[in-house]
This record gives sequence, C-alpha cells and structure tokens, in this order.
Amino acid sequence: MKEDISKKRLEEYNDVYADIFNALLFGGEKILEEEYLVPLPTESFTRNTDGSLRQGSRDIRKADRRNGRYRLICGEENQENRENTMPQRIMGYDYAAYEEQIRTLVHQNKATGKPAITKRIHDDQRLAPVITMVLYWGEEEWSRPLNLHDMLEFPSDIEEQIKPFVADYPLNLIQMARLPREARERLTSDFRLLAEYVALKNHPEELKQYMEKQRQVIRHPEEFLDVLSTVSGDRRYRSIREQIVERAEKEDVTMCVLIDEWENRGIQKGIETVARNMYLRNMTPEDTAAICEESLEQILSWFAEWDREAR
Repeated sequence: MKEDISKKRLEEYNDVYADIFNALLFGGEKILEEEYLVPLPTESFTRNTDGSLRQGSRDIRKADRRNGRYRLICGEENQENRENTMPQRIMGYDYAAYEEQIRTLVHQNKATGKPAITKRIHDDQRLAPVITMVLYWGEEEWSRPLNLHDMLEFPSDIEEQIKPFVADYPLNLIQMARLPREARERLTSDFRLLAEYVALKNHPEELKQYMEKQRQVIRHPEEFLDVLSTVSGDRRYRSIREQIVERAEKEDVTMCVLIDEWENRGIQKGIETVARNMYLRNMTPEDTAAICEESLEQILSWFAEWDREAR
C-alpha cells in the first residue's frame, strides 16, 4: 500500500502523467498535454447481478478536457504483483467510466427537458474513449493473462469456430523491469529516472554511471525521493528529502545533487557514530571535536542530546 501511495503522489502530477502515457503507450506522440488534464474521482460503482452496488477504486484517473468536453479519459493502475484476473478487473473499471458518462448525459437531458426516455441518450450523443494502462513493477515476468482470452478455457473441439465471436479485452500492460531502452529514452519527466533505475538496478555499475552523468532537472524532488526510496528499498533517499527540498528552492536539483547530498549524509552519519562512541567512553567534547574534525558547537549539541537520552 505504501508503495502504491508513493508512486501515485508522483504520477498524479500532470507533467508526469502525460509523459507516462505519451512515452510508454502512445509511442512518443504528444497525445496528452498536461495543461488540459483534469483529475477525476477514483471511486467507481457498478451493479452486481443481484442489483446491489459494488465499489471499485482506481489508482489515478484523469481526463483530457477541452472546450468544456472530455476528449479522452485515461486511467492508470500500479501493480506490484501479477494478478490473474486483471483483464476482467480493467473491464469493470472501464465499463464504470462509460456508465458514469451515460448517467451524466441522462441527467443533463432531463435537466434541459429533453430526456431520451427509451434510448437513455440521444442518437447524436457520444462518449469519450476510456484507456487504462497498467504499470507492473514486479521482477517476475507477466507472461499471462495479457487479455481476456487468456483467462478463458475454450472447448478444444469448437475453439476455432467460437473464438472470433467471444469479445476479447487486451491489457495495456507496461512491465517496468523489462522496459526497453528506446521506450525509457522517450520519457522526459522525473519518471525517466525511475524507469532507468528499475531497468538497471540489477546492473549496479551501469546504473551508477548513468546516474552520475544525469543532468536532468528533477521537478518534484520530494515525491521523486519517496518513490526512489520505495523501489530501491533504501531509506537513505528518504532521509535526505528535507535537505533536497530546501536546495530545490534555491537551485536546480539533479541526480548529481542527490548523490552529493546522499554521500554527505553518509559521511555525517559516520562522524556522528564516531562521536557517540567517544561520548560513551567519557571523552571530552573538545577532544572529540579535534579527532572528528567537527565544530565544537556541533559536538556540544550532540553530547547534550545524548545526555538527555541517558536521563
């Protein structure tokens, strides 16, 4: 759950959301533009066969809204593990999005005194297309199900005859750990750095070289560090968040800045460890400051803090 939340916080930014769809689903074409994206409710409601309501919750949903109308509705789901019912689940989400649009039109028609009583909506009324993308972050390959047909068992003796008439529903599935280089290179937002990290994390030397050469400005450093900490399993990225956010107010933040801050944080932690060991051995603050090459003021503040803890 925490992994989903950290990813959603970054992906909800319009520049990141548009970038993900344009680069990974639309082949680099600028289909979504961040200035036209508006958030939509992530709760959806459909009816069970007995007539009762069933509630579903999307990760993120946005609409491309222009001239007062929805041009396209895009949903995004983050998956940490494979799910064998995902095509059916996405069908439900998309159905709910179309049903929501129909209900809106029905209410509008009633409000204007022109209800389409037997047809629900008028002949000239159309719905905005709905697209859902699944970002899969797991290491295990998602080989199936990739569509609704993968979930079905067709009788072998009549499969050839009936299969063309059984509606299929493909997944728009993006496997982050297997994202090809050309797809990663189409990304232009903060998400590019995450995609590279996930793709290269099992090749540490290549990842190190890539990150050290990166000069891309990180627009959302706080959320970026949360996700990086999550996907890497390294809490140190989150520990430098406050310092990085402060620096971002004065200068552009790049991976080089993050690495420098991270390394400085590591050095500082090392000095604190040495100083605490000297404190436990009852060495004076003056001697500790000299050996650690740290300011006496800083050493005194640490000693005072450790005295309070001891009490």
